[in-house]
Amino acid sequence: MSSDWKSVNIASLCKGIYDGPHATPKKTDNGPIFLGISSLNKGQLDLSSLEYLSEDDFPKWTKRVTPKKGDIVFSYETRLGEVAIIPDGLRCCLGRRMALMRIDRSKAIPEYILYAYLSPTFQRVIRERTIHGSTVDRIPLTEFGSFPISIPPLIVQKEIAETLKALDDRITLLRETNTTLEAIAQALFKSWFVDFDPVRAKQEGREPEGMDADTLLPRLISGQLRLPDAEAMFGEV
Repeated sequence: MSSDWKSVNIASLCKGIYDGPHATPKKTDNGPIFLGISSLNKGQLDLSSLEYLSEDDFPKWTKRVTPKKGDIVFSYETRLGEVAIIPDGLRCCLGRRMALMRIDRSKAIPEYILYAYLSPTFQRVIRERTIHGSTVDRIPLTEFGSFPISIPPLIVQKEIAETLKALDDRITLLRETNTTLEAIAQALFKSWFVDFDPVRAKQEGREPEGMDADTLLPRLISGQLRLPDAEAMFGEV
């Protein structure tokens, strides 16, 4: 019921709110991850392009806090509104303009806080409290704990988080499938209309590799041909 929902200060749901050093360490080719705000992408961590720091520097950059599974990281300068959750096994430190909420699990579920942070209501709170500077926009971290956030009982939080996570996973899968289909279609186009593989095969008295050329494309389009089979025919895509 809506009466079970409360508006509370976000700090009341946290064991602590921290930021990282206001500096940048010397980068290395490997080691612990230096987690910058560029890794925040619509509620997820984008780890496709990473920076690292040395083991010697790691203790200095984690003196205030060492991120751990379930912590919520967010940007408090530029890229405001971006947020993500730390997954299991990610050894990292906070970069510049990055802050972290450590959720009190007796009061809130981290995954729920992630989605609540991304909600239009909380995003509006961020916009209303943004300080527009001459160089960057920012939210004052000293005041962030007083930002109001809506929260239901724990059991409802769990249901909301699980439902939205399932939808996110489905969206991710569909995007990956679409990318694979596009790559296979490009490979088919190149094979048939640039390299003319079916023509060459016919001239040499053999069938195109994998199956008959008259049935390959229709089966792929209809879904009768599974993606792993198509990838095996045309190589890694």
